[in-house]
Amino acid sequence: MKNFISTIVLCFAGFCGCALDLSAQEYLPQRDESGKYGYKMGAIWMIEPRFDNAGKFSEGLAPVSIGGKCGYISKDGSMAIPFRFETAHPFMEGLAAVRLNGKFGYIDNTGKSVIPYRFENAGDFSEGLAPAMLNGKYGYIDRSGKSAIPYKYDDALLFNYGIAKVRIDGKDGYIDKTGKWFDNAAEIYSSFSGFARQYVEPKVNIWQKKGKYEKTVHWQQRVNENTRQVLIDSLVQEARTEYIAAQAKGINTEQVLGDYDADGEIFMVHDSRFGMLLLPVPISEAEAFEKSFSQCSRTPEYFIQDDGISLAAETWTTPDGKRYSYSNDRSLEFAMADIKYNFDPIELELDEDAAPSGSQQISRKSISIGKSDVDINIPQSRVRNDKTFAVIIANEDYQRESPVQFALNDGSTFAEYCNHALGIPEENIHLVKNATLNNILAEVDWITKVADAYNGEAGIIFYYAGHGIPDEKTGTSYLLPVDGYGSNTATGYKLSTLYEQLSSSKAASSIVLLDACFSGVQRTGDILVAARGIAIKTKPEAPKGNMVVFSAAQGDQTAYSYDEKGHGMFTYYLLKKLQESGGEATLGEIAGFVTENVSKRSIVENSKSQTPSVSASPSLSASWKSLKLAE
Repeated sequence: MKNFISTIVLCFAGFCGCALDLSAQEYLPQRDESGKYGYKMGAIWMIEPRFDNAGKFSEGLAPVSIGGKCGYISKDGSMAIPFRFETAHPFMEGLAAVRLNGKFGYIDNTGKSVIPYRFENAGDFSEGLAPAMLNGKYGYIDRSGKSAIPYKYDDALLFNYGIAKVRIDGKDGYIDKTGKWFDNAAEIYSSFSGFARQYVEPKVNIWQKKGKYEKTVHWQQRVNENTRQVLIDSLVQEARTEYIAAQAKGINTEQVLGDYDADGEIFMVHDSRFGMLLLPVPISEAEAFEKSFSQCSRTPEYFIQDDGISLAAETWTTPDGKRYSYSNDRSLEFAMADIKYNFDPIELELDEDAAPSGSQQISRKSISIGKSDVDINIPQSRVRNDKTFAVIIANEDYQRESPVQFALNDGSTFAEYCNHALGIPEENIHLVKNATLNNILAEVDWITKVADAYNGEAGIIFYYAGHGIPDEKTGTSYLLPVDGYGSNTATGYKLSTLYEQLSSSKAASSIVLLDACFSGVQRTGDILVAARGIAIKTKPEAPKGNMVVFSAAQGDQTAYSYDEKGHGMFTYYLLKKLQESGGEATLGEIAGFVTENVSKRSIVENSKSQTPSVSASPSLSASWKSLKLAE
C-alpha cells in the first residue's frame, strides 16, 4: 500500500494531496501555452491563466499557487485566502490541510487556523476524521484536532463508508472508527452492526449538511435531534432488510432428517448452519413425510440474532403439496454493537426482528451511543516522554469472584491518557486486561528490568483497577488477580511485595495508582466474600525508594464506581484533572483535586465516605508534590 499522500494523488507536484476528479467539476483547472493555470468551463476561460499551479474547486474555493506560495481563490477569481502556505489541500468538510513552516495544520474557509500546525503530514477530512502523522506514525484526528485513533500506523488512507485502509508493521488491513482492526473489508460487513454502520452513517452525514440553497432557518427546522432520530430509525430498518436479503443469497445449507419423537410428534432436522431444528409432524403423516423429505421444497425466513443472520422459520412442502413448518419459538435478544456516528451521542431504540410465524419473541434493548466526558477530547502532549514507562492492570472479569464494574474502561482510558496527554510512547505502555497472577508477576518484572536498564533515568507508573483483598488476621493488603480467590490471600499479590520490587529498581521515580480498596468490599459496596460479612480495616503499607502511592480509599472504606461516568470514581477524577490540565498537572495538584472531588461525590452518590490518600517515601516527602506523572 502506498503512503496516503501519494495514493490520494497530488493535484500537481509538491502541492495539494487530494484526488482530482475533473469530470465532477464545473470549473476545470487547465494550463495554457505559457504554462500558467486558469479555469475553464468547456472551451471558455472562466478564470484567466495566471497561476503556477491550480487544484480543484471544493466547497466554493480552490487552492492555487504563485511564486511558490499557496492560497485560495473564489469562483470569480478573487483571492479568498492569501498566498502564504507551502502546501494547500482542497477544503473537505469545512476544513483544509495546509503546511506552514514545515508543519501541517488545518484552516477554515476564512483562512483562520483551527487546528495547530504540529503534524509532519496530514490528509483531508472524510466522515469526520483525517489521517495525520506525529513522530513518524499516522493516526486519525477529529475536527477539534484531538486524537481519535492512536498514532501507530505506517500508512493511513481516508475513511470511506466507515472504514479506512491502513498499514502497520508491514501488514495491510482495515479499521473502523473505533480503531478496531479487520484483515479485509468483507470481514467488517459480515456482521449486522458492521453492515448497519456503513449503511447508516454516510446517509446521515449527507442529510445533515446544510444545502447550498437552503435558508439557515429551514435547515435548523429540518435537522434537529427529533428528525435525525426518525431518520436513523428508518435507516436502521432499511439496513436490516438489506442485510438479511444480502446474507440470505449466500446461504445454502444441507439438511438431514433425524430421529422422530412419536410422543411429541416432532422430527429432529439437522441443519448444517443453524443446528438442530424441531419440526412438528403429525404421527399419522410422519412416515410419508420421511420418505418424501429429500424431494421437499424449502422456504426459509430469516431474522437477526447475535449480530448476524439466523433462521426464524422454515416451511417444507412435499411433492403432493403438504406443508410443514418450523418456527423459532424462543425469546431471543440481539443488539447492534458499538455503532459510532459522526455526530453528537444519541440514544437508539432498536426494534429487533420478530419471527414471521408470530411466535418469535425478540426483546428490546436501548443502546446508548457516546462516552463519558473524560473518554473524549483527550489532550495531546507536545512532549515525547520516552523515558517514562507504564504498566496498567485492569481486572474486571474475575473467574471466581464478582466483576469490578468499569475496570476495563478505567485501564483502557488511562492508557490513552498516558499515550496522548502524557506523551508516553505506545511501546512504553503495557495494558493488561484481566491479568492473572502470572501476568502481574511478569509485568512487574518487565518494568523493573526496564528501569534498571535506564540506570536511574526512567520514571515508572504502575496503575491497578480491580479487587483488593485483606488478610483478616494481619490486615495485610493484596491485589487480587482474575484467577484468584477472594477468601485465599495466597492466590493474591501482596502490596508490600509490589512496593519492594518497584523500589529495588533503579527508577528515578515510581508512581503507584490504586483504584481498589483492600477492605474486602466491592465497588458496589457489597462484601466481596459473602461469608466474611464485614469490612476489614487494613494496615497501611509504607512506600519505599523513590515512590509515591495514590490510593482510592482509606482503611475500611470502599472504592466506589461512578456509574454515570462509566469509571471508578477515583479514576474518573484522576482523568478529569489530566484532561483539564492538558496532562501538565503536578502530583500535588492531582492529589488535591482527586481527594476533594471524590470525597464530595461519594457522599452525594453513595451516602458514604471515600477519601483517597497519597503517601510518599521518605526520600520524596519534601518534593513529591512538584513532580508530574511523566517528565
